[in-house]
Amino acid sequence: MKKVFFILFFVSLTGLKAQNVDVGIGLGLSNYWGDLAPNIVLGETKVAGNAFGRLNFNNTWAITGQISVLEVSGNDKNFDFNKTRNLNFSSTIRELSGMIEYNFVPYGYGVLDNKVTGYIFGGFSYFQFNPQTRYAGETVNLRDLRTEGVAYDKASFAIPFGIGVKWIFARNLSLEANYNIRKTYTDYLDDVSGKYVDLSATSIRTQQIADRSYEIIGSSQYQPGSKRGSDNYNDWFMTFSASIAYRIPGRIKCPSFF
Repeated sequence: MKKVFFILFFVSLTGLKAQNVDVGIGLGLSNYWGDLAPNIVLGETKVAGNAFGRLNFNNTWAITGQISVLEVSGNDKNFDFNKTRNLNFSSTIRELSGMIEYNFVPYGYGVLDNKVTGYIFGGFSYFQFNPQTRYAGETVNLRDLRTEGVAYDKASFAIPFGIGVKWIFARNLSLEANYNIRKTYTDYLDDVSGKYVDLSATSIRTQQIADRSYEIIGSSQYQPGSKRGSDNYNDWFMTFSASIAYRIPGRIKCPSFF
């Protein structure tokens, strides 16, 4: 019953405010910053996609709900000072976010509105992740191994924020591009955060995945208690996306001359 009520409410809201509602899809690039990438590595850039709906309160302010799916990865081999540690990961991220947007100039489909604007945005998101690596020819879920003795969650929250540009190029259609940075509330996006722990009670497979320095120097270099990552900062991820948006037709906006 609640689902039916929600659907009916959404349809009613859309009908009343259709002239203020945009829907769209986007495609772009994704990357990450964290323990396995102290600097952004262009070679680790992956593909990202999203779908969104936007309610425009006026020609300056809007609120957007967005679903995103993207890939991130990192590898110690990209940095000479971390090559011996020899850790790597990749993860699919599924994110649900809500963001408030502010257009720099009055923007919209009205007679007096601008057809191009820059904008800034910020909000809150919930996302799921699952760091993995390749070992002995198979894909391994790192969280299941507790490589640092920590049972962290596969979901977390983030603060998305960024800047973009919108351009109305046809009736009810616009092109958009934005750079969206997420400050997360987890340091385990890449499965690396704190120290090496004693895994002697676990399998050889788990020990070798937690400390892969043996693949470089022939034996494990790190002892329990030695630094594996830095827990001073949480991980970040970001996307650059280009999208197309469609304004749902509604009442024609009358021009305002005063």
